[in-house]
Amino acid sequence: MADATQFTRDIGIMGIAFSAGESSNNGGIGSITYPSVLETMKSQGRIQSLSYSLWLDDLAANTGTILFGGVDTSKYVGSLISLPIQTDGNSGLKTSFTVAWTGLSLSGEGQNVDLAPSSAQPAIFDSGTTLTYLPDDIANQIFNALGVTTDPSIGQVVPCRLQANNLTFTYTFGGPGGPGGPAIAVPLSELLIPLTTASGAPYTGKGQNPLCSFGIDAAGSNPILFGDTFLRSAYVVYDLENLQIGLAQTNFNAQPIPGSNVEPIVHSANIPDVASTASAISVQQTFSRKPLNTAAGASASGSQAAEQTVSRSATLRLQASGTTAASVTGATSSMVSSTRAPSATASSRSSASSAAATTSANSGMTTSGIDSLGYLLTSVLGLFLA
Repeated sequence: MADATQFTRDIGIMGIAFSAGESSNNGGIGSITYPSVLETMKSQGRIQSLSYSLWLDDLAANTGTILFGGVDTSKYVGSLISLPIQTDGNSGLKTSFTVAWTGLSLSGEGQNVDLAPSSAQPAIFDSGTTLTYLPDDIANQIFNALGVTTDPSIGQVVPCRLQANNLTFTYTFGGPGGPGGPAIAVPLSELLIPLTTASGAPYTGKGQNPLCSFGIDAAGSNPILFGDTFLRSAYVVYDLENLQIGLAQTNFNAQPIPGSNVEPIVHSANIPDVASTASAISVQQTFSRKPLNTAAGASASGSQAAEQTVSRSATLRLQASGTTAASVTGATSSMVSSTRAPSATASSRSSASSAAATTSANSGMTTSGIDSLGYLLTSVLGLFLA
């Protein structure tokens, strides 16, 4: 048996989800589970409940925050709405942060497109995944609406100047839009990840205009994953004791107010500042294997990858959309990288560096900064603890 006591990396992975999802818990002979970081924090009296909150801030931010055992009300707008964590249909257990996703619309510039799935779908909130992976039919509608180019080497690509369009993707959960379920608005600008050359210059392909990786892709045979391109626009509270997730619209660039807006999550109590629970709709997560890896670097094109470049003309009226096909053709993943490396693995567990967290003994919570630019080339989001 190997003894993993020596490492060649100075950054480790810290799972902060369910013990049932631990890689050593494979259900076979020799399968084991071990106390998670959250369980250890609680047993040591550092937090009062198995819970944490995640605030990634916007695409341009250098830092975000993970707050163990508490909620920071300054980091979101309005009140939280809670969603029940859904059951895995194969094991009957709660093994991932799966919620009932019920709606999606694209609006702005005097236009509105309904992109909702035909029925509620199980979607995993996964901070270890950079992109958002949607059902193929919905992803293709979005690609056609925006004129996204699919390149076999660098994935889904659009001109960065699409940022000039005031478009918003609105996701709804747990029920129809409006009362009963939370709605999270994701600006188009949060989905445009600048591509750069090896020297760090903006990547233009064979054209004149900088190109961006697009933050939505098709899930293919993998589960629906709401990664960082969604999570940046939300404030998410993960309550592993009461098996619920609190969700609210993020407050981008919120200025820290030490202590005054932080509330502890108490054992067996509801998440603070929750206005309601959207439990009208239930789904089951039926995915029974680990998600497939996609290529590292800037080539995470998912199931939409093609052997030849696929160009599309935007069906929406867009400002300065341009044409990407000619400018993208011929690119290779060794020539270009994204500011934030797209996902190479779709894990249902958040991750963090092995550095020690600082503790607030008075509040019973542990808080930490996140270097939101610290994506590993394996695309695991590092939550770098101060």
